[in-house]
Amino acid sequence: MTFGTAKRMTNDLVTLRTFRNRAEADTAKSLLDSQNIETFVISDDAGGMDPALAFANGVQLKVYRKDLERAKKLLGSEYS
Repeated sequence: MTFGTAKRMTNDLVTLRTFRNRAEADTAKSLLDSQNIETFVISDDAGGMDPALAFANGVQLKVYRKDLERAKKLLGSEYS
């Protein structure tokens, strides 16, 4: 993969939802992964060493733009 390809892939990521903690984000991630939707959990928590840091900005669940609508439907309002 070239740098340009990686940059385009990153630009195609959108935040599906922001969660209060990693456990909630990981639960939603598992559901979407089981439906073949690639997901990424993004959290500023010092690599898991200080989970309290995530409270400031939350924990983001990202998906590719092409999967956004399908992911929203799968999660429904359960995680909003």
